[in-house]
Amino acid sequence: MLPTRDRVVTLARAIVHEVRAENLTFMAGSIAYHAFLSLLPILVLVLAAISTFGDQSLVDAFLRLTQSVLTRGAGEVIVDELSATRGSLSASIIGGAVLIWGTLRIFRGLDQAFSDIYESEAENTFLDQVGDGVVVLGTFAVAILGGVVVNSVFPATGDPLLSLVRRLLFVGGLVVTFLPMYYIFPDSDVTVREIVPGVVLAAVGLTLFESVFQFYLSYRNPDEAGVVTGIVLLLTWLYFSGLVILLGAVVNAVLANRSADVNVDPVFGGVTPTEKRAERDRLLRQLRQLQARLGDGRRLSVAVDDDDAVVLDAPTDAEVSIGDSAFADGAVQSDGDVELRLRWRTGADADDQ
Repeated sequence: MLPTRDRVVTLARAIVHEVRAENLTFMAGSIAYHAFLSLLPILVLVLAAISTFGDQSLVDAFLRLTQSVLTRGAGEVIVDELSATRGSLSASIIGGAVLIWGTLRIFRGLDQAFSDIYESEAENTFLDQVGDGVVVLGTFAVAILGGVVVNSVFPATGDPLLSLVRRLLFVGGLVVTFLPMYYIFPDSDVTVREIVPGVVLAAVGLTLFESVFQFYLSYRNPDEAGVVTGIVLLLTWLYFSGLVILLGAVVNAVLANRSADVNVDPVFGGVTPTEKRAERDRLLRQLRQLQARLGDGRRLSVAVDDDDAVVLDAPTDAEVSIGDSAFADGAVQSDGDVELRLRWRTGADADDQ
């Protein structure tokens, strides 16, 4: 059954609210920075793998593919660096370890960003991030190799039909590439069905954005494509690419109702609003019991884990409240945060009471 118009509007507003709550644009800037630092290492790793297991034609196809998807200035610099480091780094164990470490930087950043969007309570340690990054790195390396093969079989021409086939293959390749990332990085008990919407959104979005980017480059004056300009354009491309990938994670988190910032009926599995509301109501009851006891003038004893308790005088005021909902008109029920406010008045303020 198709969703109603109100349902679509509610989910769309919930997604916008989640984007603002997580400050997605700032996250995308951080991802672009890490991606820029990791770009050369990951390309060198793939080039080393192609040089080891492939022939010269695949190496040349990979270099052409790399230069075609980048701006002229930045592409020439990166391809020159790849050609210069090809022989030495592929034969060095230490160099390979350094490359892997540099490459994992971007995936560790994405892993943390996904966990923040889902607000996962699971411990996301450094080793967890590295392990997740290695799995996704392998998937991306295979995807790049697949892109090299596709670029060799279907070279860029003016044929509209061939161009459409290339784009469809590009979307399909991105879907397969993103599935492990969107499944592993949230550090939540997600299902494959839950992550499909965000994966498809990211794959289609990146394909459209890459097409627009290439269209701009084709009509841009090549004489103006300096190294600095090329790097700025590359950073812009990485920024919007990161934004699209993170937007896919936001869509998945909202549609499955796995974000603490919104509380909607899930579209695919996920967490029901009743479960979230029950947890909040239980906490609310506990805090109101505490509020009633403090109102009797009892002293307050606070202990964290097994540490010694700190005894405080009875507060002058104790107030339990619920924060505002996500939207004033109630279209999306976030149920708000539960707050306990304690106030102590001392000195002249206390004498006036």
